[in-house]
Amino acid sequence: MKPNFKDRKPAIAGSRSFFPVKHFVIFVCILVVFLAWYGSRLVVAVVPEEGKPFAFATYPGDEWRISLTHSVEKTAWDDYFLVQGANKMTMTHTRFSSLGWGYPYAPSEGKLTRTADGRFDLEMNRPYKELALRISEQAMPHLIHGEEDYDLIRLYGQGTAVKIKIQYRYEYWWENYF
Repeated sequence: MKPNFKDRKPAIAGSRSFFPVKHFVIFVCILVVFLAWYGSRLVVAVVPEEGKPFAFATYPGDEWRISLTHSVEKTAWDDYFLVQGANKMTMTHTRFSSLGWGYPYAPSEGKLTRTADGRFDLEMNRPYKELALRISEQAMPHLIHGEEDYDLIRLYGQGTAVKIKIQYRYEYWWENYF
């Protein structure tokens, strides 16, 4: 059976489309462009050794932090990270409530200042590709980004090792779902 390419419409109806599924092709092209754009956005990925990973959207110049309780001194501790790109983040500073056992104190650690609220701020600017943490109930770690607060103990439980890294969304999908 040979296809019939003869135009059966009257001339007054306009030209016949050479590609009868052009709307479908346009839709598929738009979908591919959207997925390419969406997949190339950055995410902060939290990947546990066991269990379901999660991620949240970020962008270069964005800041997030890990908030925890120091295991010996039992005081608040916050590590601040600046997103610089895929596999590139910098711990800009750490903020803690007291000087005590296990706290940085040497001048080589960074510039130590006291904040208006009485806490200590240590400027560090240390680059990281990824962070590795073992979650403990004593520390009660939370990952905080903007108004969102992710309780790592509630998500993964005591003793779980997690890696935190900056990835393109497609890399995160590929590593965790395929």
